[in-house]
Amino acid sequence: MSEISTIAQSLLIETTYPVVLATLVHVEGSSYRRAGARRLIASDGSAIGSISGGCLENDIQERAVTLLETVNRFELVIYDTKSENDILWGTGTGCHGVVKVLLEKMDQCPSWAEKIWAAENSRQNVAINTIWEISDQETSRLGTSLAENSGSAQTGTFGQTISPSPHVIIFGAGDDAISVSRLIRATGWKNSICDPRANFATSGRFPTADKVLCIPAEEAVSQFDWDDKTMAVVMTHHYRFDLPLLTVLVPMNLPFLGLLGPKERGARLLRDAKIPLESANLHNPIGLDLGGDGPEAVALSIVAEIQANLHGRDGQPLRNRTQPIHES
Repeated sequence: MSEISTIAQSLLIETTYPVVLATLVHVEGSSYRRAGARRLIASDGSAIGSISGGCLENDIQERAVTLLETVNRFELVIYDTKSENDILWGTGTGCHGVVKVLLEKMDQCPSWAEKIWAAENSRQNVAINTIWEISDQETSRLGTSLAENSGSAQTGTFGQTISPSPHVIIFGAGDDAISVSRLIRATGWKNSICDPRANFATSGRFPTADKVLCIPAEEAVSQFDWDDKTMAVVMTHHYRFDLPLLTVLVPMNLPFLGLLGPKERGARLLRDAKIPLESANLHNPIGLDLGGDGPEAVALSIVAEIQANLHGRDGQPLRNRTQPIHES
């Protein structure tokens, strides 16, 4: 799940109020996280989510605990790391940017949490606004709330559309798929396992999968709901399973479809499926050229390519990138 969806779930189920929600609302220059990053801080000091790579969390934690003990409901914290003196006397990040974080105290579960959680489960989008700067006469409007649409309507408002988490359907339940499922879960995405072999497709083998199905390959694709955030990885290691899967999956033009195995094998599968090689939107073989060996290295290669594809990146070293790492 996404960070905000995890926070919404916690607000609905596990949270003891009051709590403080820290939202990164504005960034100028360099920052580890982009606007929209959030951290939920409880009175006992436990927290979910992150605002930075760890350089700001301690200060935010202390400010949040202080806010919980006062009558105030909001605090806007500005971290300016553009000055060279900040390395010695400030937060010490040396990131050369300005970051604004709104601390928002909540005494009860906000309505947007239920909406975000419901949207995550129904695979829908939901828009929220976080107002972090406003006139003294309108302070009641500060904070996070549902919005009619995304986008900052005015200065001092951060608008965000929350989309459902990416869902990767893994066709194949071999030992290497266990590592792929585990890494996908760690990335915050959903994943499902599907395999016709009953002794392979079990929830015991795949504790990090959201769903595990044992079903014939010819019927497998129809058992899932497909949207613009649902992708597929075919890694059954069996030609007779891969062929019916690709015959159905390739024409669907999924946002990402990958096939494990040698390139020549993939080309033969497409020929046998009567799909022109040049028209097949298929990552064959799946994975970035990272080197390494074993299930974990293969999983890293696969998930890295999906991540790059989702964000329109080419998977090259950042040192070769001439544009900012985070697009505005």
